[in-house]
Amino acid sequence: MERARELHQFLVGRLDGVTPTPAQTTIDLSRVSDIDACGCQLLALFLENLKRRGTAPLLAAPPLALSEQIEALGFHDLLAAQPEP
Repeated sequence: MERARELHQFLVGRLDGVTPTPAQTTIDLSRVSDIDACGCQLLALFLENLKRRGTAPLLAAPPLALSEQIEALGFHDLLAAQPEP
């Protein structure tokens, strides 16, 4: 939580260097083993920044435990992963 603002600025800064802006991007959550409410908020802000830039973010491959944590923290609607093709 102490570094959330710093991490958010870092992520948005990384977006500034991406040209051209992709129409869609996949965010692979397969290696994320744990998340808390602050992490969910940070991820939601990052996704919103992508959307504002015209990129459709797709969350993919969250481990079951991570999906359950996101649900328990009340972020399911904001951070719903896309089904596997």
